[in-house]
Amino acid sequence: MKTLLLGLGRANLSVARYLLERGDDVFLYEDHIDMISDAARELLGNSKIKMYQKDDYELAITSPGFPMDKEVIQFLKSRNIPIIDEIEFTYQQLENPKIIAVTGTNGKSTTVSLISSILNAAGVRNFLGGNISPGEPFSRALFQSTVEYYVLEISSFQLMRIEKFHPHIAVITNISRDHLNWHSDFDEYRSAKFSIFRNQGSKDYAVLNYEDKHIQNFLKDIQAQVIFFGYHAKKGAWLNSDFHYQHEKLFSIRKSRLTGRHNLMNVLAAIAVTKILNVQTQMIEKGLATFETLPHRLEDIGKIRGIRYINNSMCTNEDAAIASFRAVPGAKIIILGGKQKGDRGDNYLDLLTKEAKACVILGDNASYITDYFRSKHFDKFTIAQDMDDAVRKARAFSIPGDTILLNPGFASFDYFSNFEERGEAFKHAAYRD
Repeated sequence: MKTLLLGLGRANLSVARYLLERGDDVFLYEDHIDMISDAARELLGNSKIKMYQKDDYELAITSPGFPMDKEVIQFLKSRNIPIIDEIEFTYQQLENPKIIAVTGTNGKSTTVSLISSILNAAGVRNFLGGNISPGEPFSRALFQSTVEYYVLEISSFQLMRIEKFHPHIAVITNISRDHLNWHSDFDEYRSAKFSIFRNQGSKDYAVLNYEDKHIQNFLKDIQAQVIFFGYHAKKGAWLNSDFHYQHEKLFSIRKSRLTGRHNLMNVLAAIAVTKILNVQTQMIEKGLATFETLPHRLEDIGKIRGIRYINNSMCTNEDAAIASFRAVPGAKIIILGGKQKGDRGDNYLDLLTKEAKACVILGDNASYITDYFRSKHFDKFTIAQDMDDAVRKARAFSIPGDTILLNPGFASFDYFSNFEERGEAFKHAAYRD
């Protein structure tokens, strides 16, 4: 089979190896060949992968997030060559995989990790992966033994290119404006999210946020059985001082180690999923008790000279930034800024002018943030040149008892390769005098 790979990042790396073992004639399109990983470079050096040329391919497989406006995409479409994502390809190679798929604007990684932690506590073999970072792409499953459930984080980019991908349980955590630099508009972004239910039937489950108005508007198009989660979702997973599922009281919310209203919603989503799978309540409680906060997501890296440092580099959009800010108590000095993704983040910035002790701006959109702060007569801010400078300047605003919170609200692709690199830079700077 003559197959074209669009990108050779971590997801398509396993796909490439699988195709070579299968005997495909493999070609590669890669814009940034000088930036590929050592593992990808080694594979190219020791395999028969050829570089892209305009030709009649039988299939094209994209890395997550591969831009739709590339000339190569238009060429493939003009030749009616099928274009699918790595998750779709992997799904088609596995034999009737049982998929638990989670998408949404915020909370995806935490929710899939909570589900996997609960399944592990219950002794249910599962694969945790997909778009979660750090983590394993779904394509790694091609080289692993089969499991009972594949627990996958799925992005809107990936969902734009599915055909047969069929989750037994599909979850949307929430929907708000994001990635509008990639999608043509918010309607396309929202529709991409809801395509996660496209191939479901009456024996499947759709787990939905009861409090999200965007989700409510799409109910009529869902064929699966709907289970809600939310503070007031009495026909699903809900809470007051305790977690509940339907009419069953489970356990106190103090059993969760996660903080913030948004994280309690993630816990409710995980409870709904695992209750659908008939996991016992004590195993759900155990899974929550042993769950560790993911790196770069309200990651408390400790106190230094009485000042607490929290790394929330994964926060790349307005809603996540607001929820995270409110989840951290006390006086906060915020490091924010980055690359805009089609949204200016004014609601987040307005909140900071009212409630932040001070702000340090680091990013491409520093001039916009500065102008916004001045328009609100907020002057407790400064601009940093790099992360070391940002942390030094945040310390200058701080006294013991305060928190320095990296809570960017924008993407990292201005000064950093990804949010992990940004978060690691923050952690190193925090421990550097």
